[in-house]
Amino acid sequence: MTDADERLAPPPGYRALFRHPVASRLVIARGISELGDFVGLAALLLLAYDQTQSVLGPAAVYAARTVPALLVAIVFSGWLDVPPRRTMLVGLSLAGAVLIAVPTAVPQPLPAIVAAGLLGGVRAAYASVNVAITAEAVDTPLRLPLFGLSAFGNQVGQVTGLLAGAGVTVALGPRVALLVDLVSFLLAAVVLAGLPGGRGERRKARPPATAGVRTIVGHPVLRGVALLTFGTVLSGALPETLAPDLAGGGWRPVVLAASAFGGAVFVLLAGRRGWLARVAGQVAAAAALAGALLLAAVLVVVHAPAWALAGANALIGAGAGWLIGAQATFARLAPKERMGQVEATMVAANIVVGGCGIFLLGSTAELFGPATAYLVAGLILLVAVVFARPDRLPQATF
Repeated sequence: MTDADERLAPPPGYRALFRHPVASRLVIARGISELGDFVGLAALLLLAYDQTQSVLGPAAVYAARTVPALLVAIVFSGWLDVPPRRTMLVGLSLAGAVLIAVPTAVPQPLPAIVAAGLLGGVRAAYASVNVAITAEAVDTPLRLPLFGLSAFGNQVGQVTGLLAGAGVTVALGPRVALLVDLVSFLLAAVVLAGLPGGRGERRKARPPATAGVRTIVGHPVLRGVALLTFGTVLSGALPETLAPDLAGGGWRPVVLAASAFGGAVFVLLAGRRGWLARVAGQVAAAAALAGALLLAAVLVVVHAPAWALAGANALIGAGAGWLIGAQATFARLAPKERMGQVEATMVAANIVVGGCGIFLLGSTAELFGPATAYLVAGLILLVAVVFARPDRLPQATF
């Protein structure tokens, strides 16, 4: 291994993002869109529950978002790198506005579920093209701060948007909350329309749908980072899943929200530090996450107080924040002309691994207890860390 990975320039502060013509518009549009998305999601969830009087309604909203996102990566990913990326981002934002207009006009369960499903595909495509334009037009030192601030916005938008969306839906009805989401799509489109135009390069013909998988598998570093990513997302929802069983009363929401809080703090701080842009730093952070999962298992076994479990969940959320480093590595090493397809492949794979993982870990917790679920998650990630150690990666890849 050479020193090239270690010589990566340390990222500048977040102010530099807002002086960059591309990064500034990407982060502003992402912030607007994230907040609106979660306001709309809260409205769709409450609408589905109120109309069906069953938890199956909100579950259907969540489930409907998965299949179109997978189709984007498996069937349509080859199209993501063909049109100009500014045009793609604006078009996807406008498509989101059109889709959310349907349940806004007809607030019934079926339109809500269909719209939620199609929006899952739009958001997967949007996230993929967003990373692709970052890799193409944002300098390497700025990428980690951009991913870090975007992840922080996602965490804050999730908490704020869900609370605001639920409050507006209860007070004024779902139409008003869904209208907020619609307006956020339009505002994001306006911001993205101001992105500088491309350099006029002609993109190649649409690649096959498997090109993203072949690119990742064929690159030793991307393959190793992808393995670490899958080991991480496998337990991504575990703290929230186990929280109701581990804490009660006033501590339950604290234990439930601790992971998101830890993740938000970590990405905000780590996005300004150069060590997470290095593969060695990412492997170390993933190893620390495995340690946090094992710590949580021990705390459950010894019947630790709820505040200790909240602390462990916060550490788990913080450890999972290393994924912004994985995004930076993919943006640096994947071919720029295939970045949209590569990112879409990772998004789809993460959906599958995360969904299957939480089902298996949840079943483990049901059969053998929450401590075993934490233990299994930590051991799986430790195995991934062993296989992705930096000293196993060839020198020529940096």
